[in-house]
Amino acid sequence: MNKKTDYIIVGQGLAGSILALTLLKRGKSVVVIDNATQNTASKIAAGLYNPVVFKRLVKSWLADDLLPYMDKFYPEMEKQLGTKFYFSKRILKPFAEEQEKILWLKKIEEPIGKYLNSTIYTEDLNGIVYNPLGISEVKHAGNLDAIKFLNSSKEYLVKNNFFSEEQFDYNALVLNENSVTYKEVSADKIIFCEGQKATENPHFKWLPFKLTKGEIITIKLAPGYSIPDEIVINKAVFILPIGNDMYKVGATYEWNDLRENITEKGKLDLIEKLEKVLKIPYEIIQHQAGIRPTVNDRRPLIGLHPEHPQLAVFNGMGTKGVMLAPFFANQFADFLENQSPLDKEVDIVRFF
Repeated sequence: MNKKTDYIIVGQGLAGSILALTLLKRGKSVVVIDNATQNTASKIAAGLYNPVVFKRLVKSWLADDLLPYMDKFYPEMEKQLGTKFYFSKRILKPFAEEQEKILWLKKIEEPIGKYLNSTIYTEDLNGIVYNPLGISEVKHAGNLDAIKFLNSSKEYLVKNNFFSEEQFDYNALVLNENSVTYKEVSADKIIFCEGQKATENPHFKWLPFKLTKGEIITIKLAPGYSIPDEIVINKAVFILPIGNDMYKVGATYEWNDLRENITEKGKLDLIEKLEKVLKIPYEIIQHQAGIRPTVNDRRPLIGLHPEHPQLAVFNGMGTKGVMLAPFFANQFADFLENQSPLDKEVDIVRFF
């Protein structure tokens, strides 16, 4: 096909899909290139969003800005794509030690307190969860059903002739003076949203990715037991209901073994943590692994190539992609179309 478009987007994971939909909403034209058979972190992600960093009990970076934008973006996309994939959840946090509970109650009085429930519950969810010290709750949390979102986004892109299913070939990319050509498609810019595959991109592999492997398991509880759909348990691991009496449990963090295979070590790590939370038997139904495109400074990688401004990157969303991607896709679109500045903490000029 001979085609002229405003932007070529490489990768239809969470970042690429959200950026494509954002640009289309602004009246821009896109061609999204993706190899559907490729395993990505987006395809196995639980899609949880949470304004609290449990480890230090502080607000997640930019939570006050990200959450309102999410609450606008995803429901708009649900209407446009005709699928429900954005859900509010109660994240329940069983306390592991008394000091943790004391800190929680202290933080209620600080700015993060608006995201913390001041009530300490003594319930054990009908005998399912160990709760000797009490449970409390994170407000304004939930999850994006990543598979539903990605599938409905792809259907929309295919239907409107914005999608090309293929393995991207870097050798077929031609850089013109103020544009690019990829096979029969010409564009003003090409934007790489490749997740961990960016480390193989000859134009952007110099960016300081610090990839992390994550493994999750899917379990089924013993007959007669269930966790309500609106509840997520979080204590060392998360337990997320996904329907049909199934639950995702995760996730591990591995920085050395970056092969995309599942491991016995990862499974045993999840089981050890899970059995400190659940009182009841369960069956493991599935075990998956993916590589997260995390970065040394834990900030996204967004911007233009230092020597070839027709090349761009929108990547590095890491574990907070559900929260970060909509807000920064909008900011990046402003940057591309109106030359509005990017947040200095995400602009790749910080590594030039």
